[in-house]
Amino acid sequence: MEIRKLTEIPSDEFPLNYWRYNRLMDELRDAARGFERLGGMGWPGGKDLDKRLMSIWSDLHGVWETIQETERQLAALVQDED
Repeated sequence: MEIRKLTEIPSDEFPLNYWRYNRLMDELRDAARGFERLGGMGWPGGKDLDKRLMSIWSDLHGVWETIQETERQLAALVQDED
C-alpha cells in the first residue's frame, strides 16, 4: 500500500483512534482508582491492581505517542512527495 493511502485512512476505521484511545485511558484509570479505593477498604491486592492497571495505562500512552509520531512521519513523507 502506498504511503498516501495510509495517511487517508478514516479515523473511525483506524485500529486505535483518538476516541478509542481516550475511552480506554479513562476506563483503565477509573478501574485503577476503584481498586485503589477497595484496597484502602481492605480488598486484598487492591493497591497492587491499581499499580498494575496504571502501568498498562502508561504503556497505552506510549503506544499512542508512537502512533502520533508515525502519523507525523507519514504526513511529512506525503508532503515531500507533493
